[in-house]
Amino acid sequence: MRTKWEKLWEFLRGIPSGRCLRVALLIWIVYAGVIVGLVAGNPSGRSATLEYQRATDNWWAGKTLYRSRNGYLYLPQFAILYTPYELLPDRVGEPLWRLTCMASLAWALWAAASRLAPDKREAIFLVATVLILPSTFASARNGQVNMPLAALFLLSALALARERWWQAAVFLSLTLVLKPISLAPVLLCGVLYPRLRLPLLTSLVVVALAPLAHFHPQYAAGEYAAFVHNLGQAGNPKGQSWCDFAGLLRKFGLNLPSSLQLGIRAVAGLLTLALCWRVRKGRDPMRAGFTFFFVAMVYLMLFNPRTETNSYVMLGAFVAIWAAVEGLVCRRLDIAFWATLLAILLGTENYGWPIFPLTNLWAKALATTALGIWLAGRILKTPSGNPILMRREEASA
Repeated sequence: MRTKWEKLWEFLRGIPSGRCLRVALLIWIVYAGVIVGLVAGNPSGRSATLEYQRATDNWWAGKTLYRSRNGYLYLPQFAILYTPYELLPDRVGEPLWRLTCMASLAWALWAAASRLAPDKREAIFLVATVLILPSTFASARNGQVNMPLAALFLLSALALARERWWQAAVFLSLTLVLKPISLAPVLLCGVLYPRLRLPLLTSLVVVALAPLAHFHPQYAAGEYAAFVHNLGQAGNPKGQSWCDFAGLLRKFGLNLPSSLQLGIRAVAGLLTLALCWRVRKGRDPMRAGFTFFFVAMVYLMLFNPRTETNSYVMLGAFVAIWAAVEGLVCRRLDIAFWATLLAILLGTENYGWPIFPLTNLWAKALATTALGIWLAGRILKTPSGNPILMRREEASA
């Protein structure tokens, strides 16, 4: 006797592709309308973009961008990137920035669905859209860079899988512009994809030199030194809990010394490198590229010392696509079930009282830790090194 879960996926597989696409686009349009309406009505309310605006204004005025360890934590390039939005009136520029963030993620989900399973791309896009939305609302409302960053990681995975080295290099360089924490995935790609190295190095050099086109090059060079100093302080946050492995342990009364935390992060980095190397050897390039970045996102969420609760949208994008493909294409409904639950859990900060207070800083990190352990075990046990997105007959072979 079929369960309701099986009937649900059978129903989803039976929806005509055109209808799936229309419903998915309608969801994004309504969602964007709500966010734009909220932001246009109160551009400065609950907004992370005040730091972006201030940094952009300071950049063109020749003033320092870095005033505190909890202020502007980005490269000078992001202040340049944000300039078009700052030039517009707040009631226009702020909603436009949110639209850019949402559109980039929607496009990346569509691209991933199209590459991973072209015959089911509309249905995958619809399911992934529904599953990703819970983890996006805070970032969309606040204007944080997490959504376009998630999009760029997805697009980088697809570009590497297709051996589009220059395209991947541009995407990866942009992730660094959006957030310096992207350095870990960028280094992983540079180490494990030899043919990417020259395009990536070239792209990074161009990005690095771009701020020196400022009409005061000496000021721009000085801001690099200020950035490095500020990042060193920000990378060792004190007196505040974050949604990483250390925050998880602290929530349960175990406060690790900074030196021990650093050692754990280093060991986790080496283990991630080893897992990604095995994944990289997989026979299916598309599946290997997706799994590679999936592992990298798990590392980034757990071992970046400043992971916020809404940072998990970066992992959520991969989880949403994973759940959709497992249920619609691979038909491994047990895995689709757990992936769906994880996608829902990654949006807990948006569920209000009492869910958010009860789950804050530990639930996402704990679930991601469980996912990482499961994923590592499956990677090591699976001959191909790519244990996800496999059809049932492949998994049982």
